[in-house]
Amino acid sequence: MQPQPNTVSYTVYEVTATSGTDLQVAVLQGLVRGRITRIDVDVGHDKAAGFATWDDPLDTDFSPEKVFFGSLILFSYRTDKLAVPSSTLKLYVRQRVAQNLAATRREKLPKKERDELAEQVKTELLRRAVPTIGAWSVIWDQETGRIRLHTTSTAANDDFVARLRDALGVEVRPLNTVGVMESRLGEGELDQAYHLLPTSFLGIGEAPDTDGEV
Repeated sequence: MQPQPNTVSYTVYEVTATSGTDLQVAVLQGLVRGRITRIDVDVGHDKAAGFATWDDPLDTDFSPEKVFFGSLILFSYRTDKLAVPSSTLKLYVRQRVAQNLAATRREKLPKKERDELAEQVKTELLRRAVPTIGAWSVIWDQETGRIRLHTTSTAANDDFVARLRDALGVEVRPLNTVGVMESRLGEGELDQAYHLLPTSFLGIGEAPDTDGEV
């Protein structure tokens, strides 16, 4: 999954802690633990997120030759999302209500029963739906201790950082203005510096993320 020149936005992190003494083993085991899995519609889920291989985001079968390239560790972060268009759902619900009324010889369904029927229809349609997939490359340079995730989406980055921590035991710090300041300034100096920064640097009042995947 090669990033295209002049079309990629990315976020850079500094690795501050890893788990275990054998990094290669720890990374492979962590990628397996954190890999994306099937969306479980039957328990009410409509999305999933996790790791996949670098070359093929549909592949979650990790092996050393797919992940390690010299000093680089390469993989993907992927999100899957299922959705049913509201107009489509409305048509199928109307059809099911009509069938139910005909079978039970009633003229109207109680609201609670209609809502339950709508949820049942939605679940059935989600089982048949194909997910919308977002996939972004991850480049971990062991020599510099930096990880680059090729998206600036806040939601994607937040989940990516949490998944790195929980699945791989890797702690990271963003290498943006605030991240660099926090790594180099004391508490008193940091507090003074915060007052000098525009709110956009602190993540306050930011516009929604609009970047696409690569």
